[in-house]
Amino acid sequence: MRIDRMEVATSTDTMEMRLHPRITIVTGLEQMEREALTAEIATALGSGRPGLSVELLEDTGRIILVDRPIDGPTKITDALNGDDITDSFRTSKGTISIAGALGVRQNELRSFLRLGAQNLKAEERKDELIRRLGTIDQERLWAAALTLAEVEVEVASQTGESQSSASYEAYVDAIEDCHLAVERANDRIENTRSALTASAAALALLAFIGLFILHPVAAVPFLLMSMACAGAGFWNFKQLEKARAAEVEVLNAAGLQSYFNLQLAQVESLTSQPGNLSGAIKLHEIQRYANECWKELVGTVQLEWAVAHRREIEAAARGRYRGTPSVTDPAEMMDRILRHLDRAGRHLGESLPAILDDPFTILDDFDVAAVLSMVSDHAHTGQVLIMTDDTRVTGWGKQLEERFGATILRLGSAKPTRRTETAEPSEWAPTGIVVPVDVWS
Repeated sequence: MRIDRMEVATSTDTMEMRLHPRITIVTGLEQMEREALTAEIATALGSGRPGLSVELLEDTGRIILVDRPIDGPTKITDALNGDDITDSFRTSKGTISIAGALGVRQNELRSFLRLGAQNLKAEERKDELIRRLGTIDQERLWAAALTLAEVEVEVASQTGESQSSASYEAYVDAIEDCHLAVERANDRIENTRSALTASAAALALLAFIGLFILHPVAAVPFLLMSMACAGAGFWNFKQLEKARAAEVEVLNAAGLQSYFNLQLAQVESLTSQPGNLSGAIKLHEIQRYANECWKELVGTVQLEWAVAHRREIEAAARGRYRGTPSVTDPAEMMDRILRHLDRAGRHLGESLPAILDDPFTILDDFDVAAVLSMVSDHAHTGQVLIMTDDTRVTGWGKQLEERFGATILRLGSAKPTRRTETAEPSEWAPTGIVVPVDVWS
């Protein structure tokens, strides 16, 4: 499965991004922009969102068009004969997903497609959660999980959500977590603003007194502490901005404009069946109580994630979970890259694009050459997208581009991480792209 074209439609404009069928190298992106691009690709191959359409080439050579209009249902057609093949990509939950039809869950799709620094952080976070859940009484943990699962199945069967769930339902937990992070960051600012301001002003006054009464050197400690107070306030503000940006990203993926829209949609779903209003409200109250019991026990861990990692959690409870070792050895990183490319191959019956988010930082020139050879071999059967500013990689990509074997897209303004005798940055012009840079950021 190769991405040929991604299209973003808004109420006023339509923009598109084209990828090379074999190797695409994207340069100039900061980490947040790489996250956004990865999220768009994962969303396009997953459950999608209104306005995000994609044209795909299957390993068999069939071209399929995934059309997601802003104001209509998703439709997947065979580009050759125009047949509607939407139902062949419908999952057991009733959603339409390219990767979901292959067996990859939406919440695991991003880590399945991408290998990079964020994957390593995710593995550390996973080990931390598994060990924390392993400290909980296992009988109590899985009894709560069973209760919540039974209630959710009953809610789905009573309200018909299993066949006609709203597009935002898959994002509810993520939206709630992001909104909670925003509220906590905002509370942190409100609780510390006056104290930090008063402390910074008092320390600045002491610095002024020390400068003119004692000695200029005596003012330095007070000045540094005043700057530290100001820096703490600035850090709190940046954390709030980061939390808000994450909330906006999840809301956009769910097709919602704000957190208030989510609340309205949930109320509307409860009142959509007047004849069953009382029973539906009682059932949702039971579900809410079961959710609260689960969150009180485990925190923000999703039930589906816990069930998927039950074997590891139980091993951690017995003290037998080793976790994932950190990658500091170049040989281990090369092995991970090889396994990632192999996993993105045809083990699912159809390949998916493999994204490499700059996993070259600990590799020397010889190792990078070996990795690029792996990429070239994999590109014969699967698509590879490399996000990096390493000039060892972009120089190699420039040579392939001259032979039409790859495409280099320069987005954003990040500088190369290493200088070699390769093309100048001005020559790394985007090829096959007509989308503004800020669309993907």
